[in-house]
Amino acid sequence: MNELQGKTALVTGGARGHGRAVARLFADEGADVAIADLGALAERQGDWEMAGASDLERTCAEITSKGRLTVGITADVTRADHCQRMVDEAIAGLGHVDVLVVNAGAATNGRAWEIPEEDWDFVHAICLKAAWLSARAVIPHMIERRYGKIVIVSSRNGLRAEQGYAHYNAAKAGAIHLAKSLALELGPWEINVNAVCPTQMTDRSPDAVHQDGGGGYWDQVAGKTGATFEEFDRASGSDNLFEERGQPDFAEVAEGVLWLSSDRSHLVTGHALPMDAGWIAKRGG
Repeated sequence: MNELQGKTALVTGGARGHGRAVARLFADEGADVAIADLGALAERQGDWEMAGASDLERTCAEITSKGRLTVGITADVTRADHCQRMVDEAIAGLGHVDVLVVNAGAATNGRAWEIPEEDWDFVHAICLKAAWLSARAVIPHMIERRYGKIVIVSSRNGLRAEQGYAHYNAAKAGAIHLAKSLALELGPWEINVNAVCPTQMTDRSPDAVHQDGGGGYWDQVAGKTGATFEEFDRASGSDNLFEERGQPDFAEVAEGVLWLSSDRSHLVTGHALPMDAGWIAKRGG
């Protein structure tokens, strides 16, 4: 406990899903947390539904209930001006930013030659460009303080390509090399930059609501029409070495983000940490 006592963190895409799990864990470990998400700017992109204002408000309320300071920031992290304002608001609300977790992400599905151009741009803007813009906005502040931890949430697909996700594979691989590049350049100021690479994960918190996967994705993974969440979860989990347990929980992957954000990992920088339950190893490494 108290791995982040006295620290502050900024989590992008923090209103729900994995970002929410990270924000809640950080608060439990003593951090004050700024949460950035689309909020009122959210709209549906194809089969991908963004977190809305109620999600942002709920997560901020959860952080406050834990006795921690929080700042809810409405921002589109694919825009440079929004990222700079996001960092400015986080610093104004929390005093400084020790940790940046670049968590915002999105994906669509399709064969490489059939992916619409707008889907390619959408996925790359959120998974790669936004990671660069978010880091770029906070780095001068970290350099000035000679302290900082940046964790970029990549994916198993950043380490090994998966069929049907050429744009996502490319963006998440780029996110890993962005982390490595930043680590090289920020080393003189002892600022750690790393990536985490989860397998497919889910929300197992008591208040989780598993709605229709959209676009037939549950059916695709489960290999049947009209698949339930339980069938999808079981089939998705069987892709890993830990086959019987279903998908990892968001909160389990958040533990890796916590370690990379804490001073316990001060010698680790420029790396991509697989948190994939053996998904890559099962495919030959």
